Amino acid sequence: MRYIKKQVFDSLEEVKEAFGDNGIIPITEMKQVIFYISRYLIQPVWICPSETNHGKMAYYFIKAETKKPYEEWMKSRPIKNAKKY
Repeated sequence: MRYIKKQVFDSLEEVKEAFGDNGIIPITEMKQVIFYISRYLIQPVWICPSETNHGKMAYYFIKAETKKPYEEWMKSRPIKNAKKY
């Protein structure tokens, strides 16, 4: 197994410089963040208050690492406003 040392960043701008604007993806849905971390053991590279979803945190993940987790998330995610019987 190969281990890649993760870099520690001081700002979101540094993260964007390292991975590009299209190389990172912010996720604000906590259930999705927990799914990525617990099932796929991937960690966000930056965490800060969301610029678009006020009152929520944005967890920035490397986009290339989220392809498979995103596909699985879309298959198994909880459906909002689903009727419970």
